[in-house]
Formats: sequence, C-alpha cells, structure tokens
Amino acid sequence: MHLNPLTQLILERGFDRFQPGLRSRFAAYRLKYTLTYCEPSDNSAMRLDFESSLHLGRVTVWESGACEMDILEISTGNNVFYESHQFNNEKEFHRTLPRLVIFMRDQELVRWIF
Repeated sequence: MHLNPLTQLILERGFDRFQPGLRSRFAAYRLKYTLTYCEPSDNSAMRLDFESSLHLGRVTVWESGACEMDILEISTGNNVFYESHQFNNEKEFHRTLPRLVIFMRDQELVRWIF
C-alpha cells in the first residue's frame, strides 16, 4: 500500500495509459497538451500544460494528492481560473481534471462561433 494517494499515477507513471485517448480528445478541442513528470522526490509531481489560442492552462499534481489548476488569458496575462484541491485517490483526480479542460474548450468554442 502506498502512503501517498497518487503514487501509482505519478511516480509509477500510471497516467501514461491515458495518453492516446487524451491526446485525441484534446486535439479535437483545439488544445495543445504536454505531460511532464517532474524529478522524483519525497513528493513527486506531474505537470499537464495546455495551450489554446486564448489561454495557457496548467495542472500540477503531487503524489500527496495536492493539486493546483490555473488558466491564464494570453492577451492580458490575467488569471481567469484557479482551483486548489487535495485528492484522496486517483478517481477524485480524474473526476476533477475535466473542469480545466472544459473551461478552455468552451472559451475556444465561443471564440470560433462569434
């Protein structure tokens, strides 16, 4: 048993198994996406960087379950979305991650419609 709730997802790179589906979905939303595993430490992390024509988004999640999600508007540099979470398991992370993606997707769709 792991002491940290997201060890398997991050340190053991369990998030890799989701990459083909996520890359396809994000491309359909016109989002560029990069996954980075940070150097192993006492509380290893992974970072997900998103880019659209309007926004830059970042999700940083640590083995401990801590997570920060934020989005900057490119034209102004203003932070337009920020959430901080403490996850107890991977399921909570996977349920919450779409919040950032949906925000960016919807803003991009509005831009293309109008």
